[in-house]
Amino acid sequence: MKISPITSSHWHQIKHIQYLAYGDDYSESMAVLKTKIAISPQTCFVCINDDHHVVGYLISHPCDKKSLPQLNQSTLHIDNTHLHLHDLAIAPASQGQGLPSLLINHLLVVLKTMNYQSVSLISVQNSASFWKKFNFIIDDSLRVPTGYGSNAIGMSRLLST
Repeated sequence: MKISPITSSHWHQIKHIQYLAYGDDYSESMAVLKTKIAISPQTCFVCINDDHHVVGYLISHPCDKKSLPQLNQSTLHIDNTHLHLHDLAIAPASQGQGLPSLLINHLLVVLKTMNYQSVSLISVQNSASFWKKFNFIIDDSLRVPTGYGSNAIGMSRLLST
């Protein structure tokens, strides 16, 4: 498995993995995803297998911690020391191979060279226990936009300096 920056050749595969992961519940248009990737391409990655197929992806971008991004809404570039891990999805056929750890750990290594102090995310599909394994905690100070559903949970973690 190889981690690579997201390029235009990956769009179709990302869209397919997103749909397999979320169905219509949390899928976003490619135009929206492209805005999120464009503002911070250095914190967005794909995982590529030996056959050169995208089997997972991670999208994250700077964000105002007091205003987490809406689902399926374009994101504007802001300078901030807070990063939002917007999406992590793995193709069903590649699950169980440790790819989430590979992508998250790669992001954390990249962030050591940048000025970010904290990371947030919105836990959906009852995934809070998964995120706790990566030192994310439930953060009641985060206001989760309504589009994520009533079971969505805001989580965050501080980055070591």
